[in-house]
Amino acid sequence: MNPKNGDILGMACYPNYNLNEPYTPNSNLEGTYNSLSDEEKSVALYKMWSNKSVAETYEPGSVFKIITASVALEENKITTDNTSDFYCKGYEQFEDASASEPLKISCWRAEPHGVQSLRQALCNSCNPAFMQLGKKVGAPTLYKYYHAFGLFNSTNSGLYGEQSSIFQNLDKVGPVELATMSFGQRLNVTPLQMATAISCVANDGILMKPRIVKQITNTDTGATTDIAPTEVRQVISKNTANQVKSMMESVVTTGTGRHAAVNGYSIGGKTGTSEPIYTKTEEGYVASYVAISPIEDTQLVLLLTLYDPPKNNHQGGQLAGPVVSQMLSEILPYLGIPSSEDTSSNTNANNYIIVPDIRNKTVAEAEKTLKSAGFTTKSYVSGDANNTLVVEQTPKPGSYLSKNSIIILYGEDSNVATSITVPDLKGMNAYQATNILKQKNLNINIEGSGTVISQDPPKDEQVQEGTIIKVILKQNLTDAH
Repeated sequence: MNPKNGDILGMACYPNYNLNEPYTPNSNLEGTYNSLSDEEKSVALYKMWSNKSVAETYEPGSVFKIITASVALEENKITTDNTSDFYCKGYEQFEDASASEPLKISCWRAEPHGVQSLRQALCNSCNPAFMQLGKKVGAPTLYKYYHAFGLFNSTNSGLYGEQSSIFQNLDKVGPVELATMSFGQRLNVTPLQMATAISCVANDGILMKPRIVKQITNTDTGATTDIAPTEVRQVISKNTANQVKSMMESVVTTGTGRHAAVNGYSIGGKTGTSEPIYTKTEEGYVASYVAISPIEDTQLVLLLTLYDPPKNNHQGGQLAGPVVSQMLSEILPYLGIPSSEDTSSNTNANNYIIVPDIRNKTVAEAEKTLKSAGFTTKSYVSGDANNTLVVEQTPKPGSYLSKNSIIILYGEDSNVATSITVPDLKGMNAYQATNILKQKNLNINIEGSGTVISQDPPKDEQVQEGTIIKVILKQNLTDAH
């Protein structure tokens, strides 16, 4: 979402289905579809067709802490960096009239966080700190801002089947309900509502209505009708919004959101991990991550929600963070948002060298040019290298490669193109991945540090010699909720 004008730049759900064959069950449904009754089939197909981002609600979990923090700062109940504002002993305890002993609501981490500021509590995603903060603010004030953020109504996006949120009535909110909603549980919103509220923070506190269509053209007359952006209201001040954005950046640089970092860009984020209520344990956890970028002039809000992840790996920071990082690394350049690592020189910040265009040179001349630039070469030529012209090269001209990478040259008399199976690099460090690829005459482009979490092209794909395998590395992080 573009927070400045409310534009929905992209929206996708998976598993998807073939729009041309809407009555054909998708991969998620095909295994059980034929065993269903006609009525059950209709229900299953309707669920398959629904846009989960607008037609279904979820518990946002710790992503919602951004809202709680925004309210507390706007109401002057807290500051960002007073180190003695909160104390996490691992849980908060509440009297429960229906139980024989007090109710304990635990922090997600076994080891207590101890004394913290608001910034540290957000970076640590500490539940007890936010339960304490919710109590400090109070339910009536929180509900006033929930309304202002648009969380009590649908966004009126115009998308089919859009749902609204599910909150307790204010008069039913007791100490336990106040505690849980302060860190985003036991309340339900749609992903679109959540993204719109975060966009409000990213847009200097101004809430914008989501915009799906920006212009309508009459194909008979050519007349166009522009759909103007709709400003709903100012919810929090610009100063509060900037404070929250600063804390979100800290979440990525030093907190549980480190997996979503992208080289060359300022990223703010918040992880989320919500558990199902005890009566619906079959629904599983929701791992999520919301990101904003750039911090100083925010032009993008991205929310990812992953439903029913593996029970042994369901933390939003670990599971959703790397996916968000990979998405942002492609989306931000696509939107034309400049990176701090952009350069017009022949060598970028990571000491990569631009591959020159040596086509239409003789093979001998091309090899000399490439070797003087720091590359190694392999040539497929059946004639005299001094008289045979290069007609193709891999990688293509303009690609970035590190020193000693290999360039494959094809002479005009050769049609050889050796196919290589891409190895599985996941879990390797940069040195290991580079050596494995080098043995296969493949090149590497590295982003990040640590161990490989993703690669493109993927393992087992067949590619030509010299192909660049892009890998994303991340530091191992176990403390990520």
